[in-house]
Amino acid sequence: MIACDAAAQLAFKSAALRLPQPEPSLHWVLMVAQSPRAALALACLALAFGFWMLILRRSKLSSAFPVTALAIVCVVVASHWLFDEPVASFHAIGIALIVAGVALLRPLDG
Repeated sequence: MIACDAAAQLAFKSAALRLPQPEPSLHWVLMVAQSPRAALALACLALAFGFWMLILRRSKLSSAFPVTALAIVCVVVASHWLFDEPVASFHAIGIALIVAGVALLRPLDG
């Protein structure tokens, strides 16, 4: 689910870079609708939704939901690698805090 969610965000970014400046017009909406990258992003979101429903059937929401923050970590790392976006020291600290927070919640699953 985390991989699908992160992949959706990365595909949306890729689509946005290849589409013209957003404008409130039917023409622009049709260009987005015809974008293979936007379609891939939506497919990834649909897949993430399906996985999320499966996860929620088997897990407590209070345990499952915080783990979704790992998608942020994946997006920051992949954005650096794929789009050459900088990762500042405060981003790295944030990533470390997210990972630590998720790790601390795991014992609550019991």
